[in-house]
Amino acid sequence: MPLDSLAPLPPLAPLAPLAPLAPTALRETPLAAASGFATVLNGLLDTNRQAHAAADAAVAALATGEAHDLHTVALAVAQADLSFRVILELRNRLSDAFQEVTRMQI
Repeated sequence: MPLDSLAPLPPLAPLAPLAPLAPTALRETPLAAASGFATVLNGLLDTNRQAHAAADAAVAALATGEAHDLHTVALAVAQADLSFRVILELRNRLSDAFQEVTRMQI
């Protein structure tokens, strides 16, 4: 099978730095002032939603040909995965702590 010609790949564009996510866990609301744990948990969930929305948008842009940088898409997907894993680990540890408390004898 003869190959006519192979075109060289264009150079990769430099990666743009990612903007840090807004610290939603530190946002003050009347309810948040009463419960610090609820604030942190809501902040984690908001960050997770933002990361998954960014990953979905990056994958959609790559699928439609709008995104030319595969690395940025892969990084957005990895951030969403890591955010999900943090929440999953938090859930597992809270479940373990609850089970340990229920096993305590009074």
